[in-house]
Amino acid sequence: MDVKFTPASAIAHGYPLASCSTRIRQSRSNSRGLSLMDVLATLAIASIVFGTGIPGFQAYLANSRLVSSANLLSRSLALARSEAVQRESHVVICKSQDQQTCTPAGSWRQGWIIFEDRQPDRQRDENEALIFAKSELPRAVDLNYRAFRSSNFIAFRATGITKTNGTFTLCYNADENSARALILSKTGRVRMSRTRANGQPLSCPEQE
Repeated sequence: MDVKFTPASAIAHGYPLASCSTRIRQSRSNSRGLSLMDVLATLAIASIVFGTGIPGFQAYLANSRLVSSANLLSRSLALARSEAVQRESHVVICKSQDQQTCTPAGSWRQGWIIFEDRQPDRQRDENEALIFAKSELPRAVDLNYRAFRSSNFIAFRATGITKTNGTFTLCYNADENSARALILSKTGRVRMSRTRANGQPLSCPEQE
């Protein structure tokens, strides 16, 4: 309930007339709404904040997805190598569309599997253990592999070494500025880089 101060009520409550006038002016001042200039200034500040913040967040999100995919692939290669040593057997990592068998077509972004290759024939048979399976990467992330031998698989021996060496290239929306490389040596070790093994710039193929 609003209380209106009058000279009589102010005196009755022990307030001097000067104080009553001050309170009335303050009440009117506090009840004022936002002016048009206040609204326009708020909208201008909001547009600046959103205009600079959203692109920065999108770039952060893109980099986060790319680095996350690169780290996952790096850990997968390290796992395949360590499993080969532990099992004293051939272990293969290959690109896979169904996460059960090796797929010769397409790129590595469709996923990959790691399995113990007892034959060894570079193909997973029903009696060969599936060690790890990775499904498709995020749509905007592309992953390709160029190697000295086959680009469809990497086979690790029981010693942890591999006969091949090559470079995985990860890109986000075919943006070459975002490119990362995972360089695999014949010792089975992997390192991350922003260039090819020979120091040349990375190139991102157009996504399908």
